[in-house]
Amino acid sequence: MNFLKMFENISALLPNIVTFVFLIVLFIVFIKPKNLSELKEAVTEGLETIIVAVLVLFTVYVLVAFPVEVSGSSMSPNLETADRLLVEKLTSKIEGYKRGDIVVLHPPDYDYIDYVKRVVGIPGDTIKIYNCQVFINREDTKFVLNEEIYLDKEVCTLGGKSLVEGRVYTLKDQEFVVLGDNRSNSQDSRFFGIVKEERLQGKVVARFWPFDKVKLY
Repeated sequence: MNFLKMFENISALLPNIVTFVFLIVLFIVFIKPKNLSELKEAVTEGLETIIVAVLVLFTVYVLVAFPVEVSGSSMSPNLETADRLLVEKLTSKIEGYKRGDIVVLHPPDYDYIDYVKRVVGIPGDTIKIYNCQVFINREDTKFVLNEEIYLDKEVCTLGGKSLVEGRVYTLKDQEFVVLGDNRSNSQDSRFFGIVKEERLQGKVVARFWPFDKVKLY
């Protein structure tokens, strides 16, 4: 677990926590405790509320979901810098990751960097990048990956140093190929290689900021 990143995300919520504490103080002032005993009771209740809120937040982050902010243009035009995403952990553990999912991952050898990419190759696939397209061979079924849902028809997918153009790669159990939607400007599996499932941190289920671009995935 990346505790450094976890505390960075939680620290981003500190202004909200401070506001919450301020509201509790206002509440105490509003009820105007008549004596020291009532004041102690009000403070105790306030502190208990804060502690419970922090524990719930910590539990949700560790077990259920966490926020992440997009940095860079590798998923453009579908995701842009400063977009804020909700990343969910549970579904992938039950159903696994599917082709087309947007995921957050740590690239190989970099435990403190978050990348946002799209899954294009899943365990059991034989995959090849050739002639601007992604070819999949799975269980004796060959097809060109249809990406028109999230890519323009004119987008060309080229190979890289780790996924060489025209070369065939077979994905073993818990191995994935991830690409950025901005194929001409993305550090992805073409350059850092096939990704193990343990490097995937979760699936993006929503964009919640900015408000005019809120979307469920």
